[in-house]
Amino acid sequence: MSEAQYDREAEQSALGGMMLSKSAVWEVMEVVQPGDFYEVRHEQIAAAIVALATAGSPTDPIAVFDHLRATGATGVVEAAYLHQLVEITPSAANAGYYADIVRDRAELRRLAQAASGIAELVRDAEGTPAELVERARGLVDDVSRSTKREIRMIGESLSALYKSLEEKPRFVETPWVDLNRIIGGMREGTLTIVGARPGIGKTALSLQIAAAMAETGTVGYVSLEMSEADLQKRLIAQTARVPMQSLMNNEMMPTHWQMLAPLGAKLEKTRIAVADDLETITQVKSYARSLARRGDLKGFVVDYMQLMTSGKREESRQQEVSGFSRALKILSGDLGVPVIALSQLNRAVEGRKSGEPQLADLRESGSIEQDADLVILLHREEKKAPNDIKLIVAKNRHGERGDVTLKWEGKFARAISRPWSPTLNIPESNLRS
Repeated sequence: MSEAQYDREAEQSALGGMMLSKSAVWEVMEVVQPGDFYEVRHEQIAAAIVALATAGSPTDPIAVFDHLRATGATGVVEAAYLHQLVEITPSAANAGYYADIVRDRAELRRLAQAASGIAELVRDAEGTPAELVERARGLVDDVSRSTKREIRMIGESLSALYKSLEEKPRFVETPWVDLNRIIGGMREGTLTIVGARPGIGKTALSLQIAAAMAETGTVGYVSLEMSEADLQKRLIAQTARVPMQSLMNNEMMPTHWQMLAPLGAKLEKTRIAVADDLETITQVKSYARSLARRGDLKGFVVDYMQLMTSGKREESRQQEVSGFSRALKILSGDLGVPVIALSQLNRAVEGRKSGEPQLADLRESGSIEQDADLVILLHREEKKAPNDIKLIVAKNRHGERGDVTLKWEGKFARAISRPWSPTLNIPESNLRS
């Protein structure tokens, strides 16, 4: 192990400071985790100190040794060595400084491991160059994560859960309060599928949701069907209430410019990053990770799944699309943001007497339903109720199912809550305790 990847004195001084002062424990643990220490005995000592401090117990050498003995780790760590760590530590006040060194060395070791992994990827060459680049990026992204997973029993973190129950869930609310009553909003780290037949309004609604998420950060929007200019025109129609027909035909009237003027500055600052030139799932994931590295990603939208390709030969189209939904589900967890994927529905819905879509209508994949945390199906009866659009929550892993009817303003490519009480239908079985 090279000196650049391991500093024994820094590890010893960080541990010594933690045993000299309990406040130093938290200062060090804000920077490193036990698994960041290179020596096995140092990792065990750090874990013992953290366990004692968490329980409110002393963290001096005697207490640490007793804890190690109780856990059967004294075969690696001797009592004399713990006292030695305290004696050679200049001051507990410098523990944070030494912790920074320990963290930096740990990241260098992980970077070296990533480099070896990348070299192996290139050597094996299993996949397209784009796929290998994406895997390599994943290895590099993992550098800042601990290479050793702490084993923790489910009951140990209940106190943190109890505290979190006193706070409001971290949702990004949709523009429709009635839908939020059912789903709460878009939840971090989840995959939402919005399914509909062509022309029903799934792009319009997804753009409205993206605009809501963009109020607090950047939202990635991958458009495989429409150009960036098309999306810009829809955003203008939705926000400034300029008719879509006027925008699409470049027939702006003076009154339209007057309606747009007060909102122009806000629209220009809208933080929706549109990519309309991507094709493969690998490119989509790479783009999402690039946005995430900026540090302010709040959501990601793909319009729509069936237009993507895997970039390689698959046994069937269904298997290929199934791979997309699984990849997007994993992506949502990795990035910790809501991922919304639009999906085409098959023609079976058109032959159904009720005309309403069902989960089974999701096109070209049997796994989309399993991968999704939330599935919202859109339904419009243009002849009977041209001004209505029903949002059917067909699956909600974290809550209730149901549906809500909104007012559809096709002129402005948007759905809005009605000024009167909309149709809000939650099955009775979902309301029982």
